Amino acid sequence: MAAAVSPVSDKEGFEREIGAAAAESVVCVLFSAEWAKSKANFGMAELQQVSASSSQPRCLSVDMGTDEGEELAFELGISNTLPVVRLYQGGGTKEISYECQGGQCDVKEVSEQAAMLKRRFAAVGDADGGVRSAVRSAYAATVSGGTHVLGGAGDPSKRANLLGYKQDDVTESTDLGLGCGNPLIPAKLQHGEIVVDLGSGAGMDCFIAAKEVGTTGHVIGIDMTPEMISKARTTAKNDRVKNVSFRLGEIEHLPVGDSVVNCVISNCVINLSPDKGQVYREMNRILVPGGRISIADVLRTEDIPEELKTLQSYAC
Repeated sequence: MAAAVSPVSDKEGFEREIGAAAAESVVCVLFSAEWAKSKANFGMAELQQVSASSSQPRCLSVDMGTDEGEELAFELGISNTLPVVRLYQGGGTKEISYECQGGQCDVKEVSEQAAMLKRRFAAVGDADGGVRSAVRSAYAATVSGGTHVLGGAGDPSKRANLLGYKQDDVTESTDLGLGCGNPLIPAKLQHGEIVVDLGSGAGMDCFIAAKEVGTTGHVIGIDMTPEMISKARTTAKNDRVKNVSFRLGEIEHLPVGDSVVNCVISNCVINLSPDKGQVYREMNRILVPGGRISIADVLRTEDIPEELKTLQSYAC
């Protein structure tokens, strides 16, 4: 039986496929077109061989012979020397771990690189005990209608009211009852400001912040769960909110430039990170001089009982 290769035609699908892969896995992406076959051809047959290799990477194909595929490749900075093969880490990271172009692409080389990267990613995954993958899975289930990560959290609208949100400000479809405070109150956002929300989920705080910064400002929501990003983008499109955007990424490695943000907000997310120091370093990197941070979160004041030191508990 031939190994599976999934075709991808747009950025949302591309991010969703990579985000759905486990953090310790490798995703192999082939960018090709019929009009650009090279003498040392690396096509679908070769991609099938890589998919069936020892590392068994998730394999995606992008047809640059279509308008959608060409647009996606352009957004990703793909060169005109085709084919192009890229290896990514699963789970939402945007860093390119390996790339070859044209006649450089070889099944053996790509397969060996994929195997090496899988070993490296697995070692990193062992370091955080699988917390990141557990968190992503738990929140994906919540937004997709599965088991809520907080169990019996009660009525989200009642919780929002207790946390200081005004009912008229909250977009109902974005309120999943996942916050533990209201970072927008102390943030005191101003018109024209650039705001980043760490762990934006379905976008509840982002859409409220978008109203506060006005049409001259902009809000960027960042979340590592593809299902959350998809839901937030759908809401923005349906409600025609133009000054908010959502990016797939990890809060330890923010897909945002240096010194461009006026205020960073976050609502009950940083506690979930296995590397909190890196989160704060990233916040410092993206903030303009004099920028500010507004965080609602939970703190541990005592040692966690052994019976609660489980992946399920850490994902809450």
